[in-house]
Amino acid sequence: MKTNKTVVIVDHPSFDRSNANRRFVEEMRKYPEDIMIHNLQSAYPTGTIDVAKEHCLIDNNGSLVFQFPFYWFSCPPKTKEWLDKVLTSDWAFKQGNHLEGKKIAIAVTCGSEEAAYTSEGRHHRGVEDYLCPMLRAFEMCNAEFVGFYILYGINDKETVTPDVIGQKAREYIEFLKTVHV
Repeated sequence: MKTNKTVVIVDHPSFDRSNANRRFVEEMRKYPEDIMIHNLQSAYPTGTIDVAKEHCLIDNNGSLVFQFPFYWFSCPPKTKEWLDKVLTSDWAFKQGNHLEGKKIAIAVTCGSEEAAYTSEGRHHRGVEDYLCPMLRAFEMCNAEFVGFYILYGINDKETVTPDVIGQKAREYIEFLKTVHV
């Protein structure tokens, strides 16, 4: 049955130890009529992604959001595997075009502060620059990339407190509403 839910594909290799990503998921659970949470780690504990299941999930829902911690200047390995296996030429582009016009966004949590992700900062470029391969993949699929939600500085426990993370989780819901079909 087709719905217009936003599917949030969550990938966190250590989800049980996560502060921000786990809190974001808790907040999303308050909106089951609009948001479907799809945690790759719990959906595929043995590691084998069911491509047909993923295609069905995407075909039968609305927008997509990829949520993950910034992991060595990229997405976590399971997200990369998902992209490699699910975005096939016979389904996602060329003959398939199942993502054509579909809204897609990325939500990222970063350990470093925002200033670190500038040309003058210690990481020398923005998060968006590091994630260009994902953006290019979405472009190849004729999807509509609608933006990033980024929470910086999660390793600074004095500044990014549980209250701040809670506020950011509520702001994330507002962002998801802009992505919703």
